[in-house]
Amino acid sequence: MTPVDRAVFVAAYSRLVAEVWADPAKEQALDRDPRGFLAGYGLQLSEDVQVRVVRDVADADPDLEAQVESWQQAGTTGTFVLFVPSLLPVARTELAEDELDSVVAGLDPSCACCCPCCCT
Repeated sequence: MTPVDRAVFVAAYSRLVAEVWADPAKEQALDRDPRGFLAGYGLQLSEDVQVRVVRDVADADPDLEAQVESWQQAGTTGTFVLFVPSLLPVARTELAEDELDSVVAGLDPSCACCCPCCCT
């Protein structure tokens, strides 16, 4: 796989996963027709390659390299394993007062004043 082919695959795969996370209709479309769904993202597989979708892998966290390798070897192995990682909820936590004081619209607190140097 050339670096360009790899970049094209990674971009398509990343977009696919993000859209499956964001849209329940896309998730259902993936379940109904994985091969057609992949094709919609420019990821074409020959008819003799089976597509297996693996989700919410509890005991393993497949990395991007595992996904690239599965894509690259699909023609040889006869199976493409599409990993769709679970979307973990963002943990809620409270900030301490000093932490809140250090966050001013994403700026360093030393820059959060109105001084003549930035008001020109």
